[in-house]
Amino acid sequence: KKNKKKNAIQSRIRMAILIFALIGVLIVCVVYALTGSTREGVGRVTRIGATLSQNVSPFGDSVIFYDGTTLHCVAATGGNEWSYQIGTNADYDATEKRIVAWSGNDLYILNNRGRLIYNNKMSDTVQFASAGDEYVAVFVGEADNGVVSVINSSGQIVDNITVSNQTLLDIGFFMASTANNTQPTELMWMLGLNTTGTVLSTELQTFQPGKLSTGKSSIGEHIAYSIYDDNGTLNVVTTRQILHYSYRALEASSPTLIYGYTVEDVSRSGNTVYQLLVPAQEQSEGISIANVRLVYGGIDRVIHLPSACIAAKLGTKSVYGFSQNAVYACSFGDTTFRTYALPINVTAVLGMMNDNRAVVASGSEIYVVELPT
Repeated sequence: KKNKKKNAIQSRIRMAILIFALIGVLIVCVVYALTGSTREGVGRVTRIGATLSQNVSPFGDSVIFYDGTTLHCVAATGGNEWSYQIGTNADYDATEKRIVAWSGNDLYILNNRGRLIYNNKMSDTVQFASAGDEYVAVFVGEADNGVVSVINSSGQIVDNITVSNQTLLDIGFFMASTANNTQPTELMWMLGLNTTGTVLSTELQTFQPGKLSTGKSSIGEHIAYSIYDDNGTLNVVTTRQILHYSYRALEASSPTLIYGYTVEDVSRSGNTVYQLLVPAQEQSEGISIANVRLVYGGIDRVIHLPSACIAAKLGTKSVYGFSQNAVYACSFGDTTFRTYALPINVTAVLGMMNDNRAVVASGSEIYVVELPT
């Protein structure tokens, strides 16, 4: 009788184990269906010699950062490529071809190999500067009363543009064909806040370096927070819409409504410009991205992420969502994300390098993460 009771108890235990195992398999299947397959982890993860406070930026196939006195460029593998001392309390801006750095009224322009192209003491304090592929623009003076100097790749000042009666917000460069040149050439835009009227208004101006103004337009009361080039058209992003302007600062087409979303990233592949939008975030709630909106060509698609993410970025062929312990990848033509485990705890994403590598922070430490395509 004791053996019969013992066998009955063992049978119940085996049945319970089987039921729990089946429940576990069912849970895995549900998670698989909801989040996509969990494949192998990401590729190589490399810690580089920088911290989050050191103004770290992707720089083509490399990473640049400023340590308080010196600008450093390091490879994706972490090895130092070059360093250049620019002094204390400095800042910089960079494209893949050029870097402009400033400290007080000292200005430095470097090529992508870290060689000095131009160095000068400007007439007043440098407020900020912007690098293009062929030109650099430098704003010196007061925020609402100064001069923008445009410097070419030979280190020559080709323009001095007076800024008055407005607060200069930003400067940038874009490529476009003009009436006198069918080949795309590098032009410049300036965004300012007009303070002369009873109502504040944002103004867009465009310039051809060496030939001064090519156009001017009022955007009205809408504050623009991003401007980028879309095959010769300037896309001006406000909280409600994307405005489209020609190189003469004339509206090229009807605005694109984006209310409820913000432009997070822009990437170009050939003649196609990919625009990644994320839901507008309440600052007090922190960043939690549940879906992304991908716009390119005639496509405007919302793609849902498997779980809440802290950042979303564009690669060369895919959209990436970043949670603290996983990366989600969705090819541009697909609607489903694939899941890849991260070996580090990601707390911030600083940007994308050329070769589908992300520059991320884990606490104060900086890593380069090779992503799947």
